[in-house]
Amino acid sequence: MRRFLFLGFAFAILACSKTQKPTALQYLELTDLITDTLYLEKDTLTKELGSAFAYFETDSGQVLLTFRDNRLLFYSFPDGRLIKTQSFEREGPDGIGAFVTGNFIDTEAIFFLSQQKELVKANFNGKVIQRWKFPDVPAERLYRNYSSYLFNKIQRLDENLYFIDIPFVFLESFADYEMWGIVFDTKKELFENFSFKYPKEILQFTNDDQLGLFSHALNTDTKEHLVSFSISDSLLLIKNGKPTWHYAGTVEKLKFLKGKTTQQGEYTVFNPNHESSKYESLDIDTHSKKILRTVRIKGPTIENPDQKKHRLLVFDYALSAEAELEFNTDQIGFYGFNTPKGYAVLLRTKTTDDLVAFAILDFSKINP
Repeated sequence: MRRFLFLGFAFAILACSKTQKPTALQYLELTDLITDTLYLEKDTLTKELGSAFAYFETDSGQVLLTFRDNRLLFYSFPDGRLIKTQSFEREGPDGIGAFVTGNFIDTEAIFFLSQQKELVKANFNGKVIQRWKFPDVPAERLYRNYSSYLFNKIQRLDENLYFIDIPFVFLESFADYEMWGIVFDTKKELFENFSFKYPKEILQFTNDDQLGLFSHALNTDTKEHLVSFSISDSLLLIKNGKPTWHYAGTVEKLKFLKGKTTQQGEYTVFNPNHESSKYESLDIDTHSKKILRTVRIKGPTIENPDQKKHRLLVFDYALSAEAELEFNTDQIGFYGFNTPKGYAVLLRTKTTDDLVAFAILDFSKINP
């Protein structure tokens, strides 16, 4: 009887495997997925535009907004015409601070991480609406660094804003610290935390200002937080407060090489090993419902300064690997923004003094 049950179970597995074909991992050039080019105008005050844009549909048409050098720039989409700009004061009643480490552009207002002291809300006319002082951090954290550095953009889900506290370097004393994620409830006007810990292998890379970093993305479709650590092949997924680890690495062999520190008087100087592998940006492409993770396979050396190799790893929402895309960072950027036409990344080969070019990527072309 047990034998018949086992055979029945085996046939059921075979039947499922026939109807659920495994997805083949594709190896492509990132440029193979370019479907269009977006050109944005630059005025005389604009040196560069970066890659942090917010897309909105308004009564007068589609627009892209970005904040650069204390100015909010408004672009029409998809023609890329600069519609207007709005300057923001650094000091005074409407001052947003001289040291702004991140911003979030909402439908009617813009939020700033200001001076590592407060969250500032202003309108599109440059007027400050409200300020909230950041909460103090526990003594074991030593300092706070609320920032969008390393592609950690501020994100919103319902009434909450999400941003992170990223360490300048990871210290051994941070091993059990977990209050890296910050939540601001815009309705209740309260700060809370979404918590997670670094993987234990980080203890091999303390005092390195590159390998102690992470990138955070919020999937607003699935309401999941994803965290990519520079030294981990796996992604940390947090849903309903529960953390789980999922393998999301490259097929390439990586070498994580710890940097060195030197003492210059009373200052400690961090000297990362630029040849080291490291995972870099993490983002969600809302157009094709893909998770995007970049990895530097290897970096330049003194003997070979042009040596570098990057890949963009593409996953579906279940974190099943779909593709690894080669790209040259001298030609194309690896962190971008969402548009209705696809994911936009900087296209350096077509950028001029007057125009900034972005390649529109369509990741739905992978395993159609």
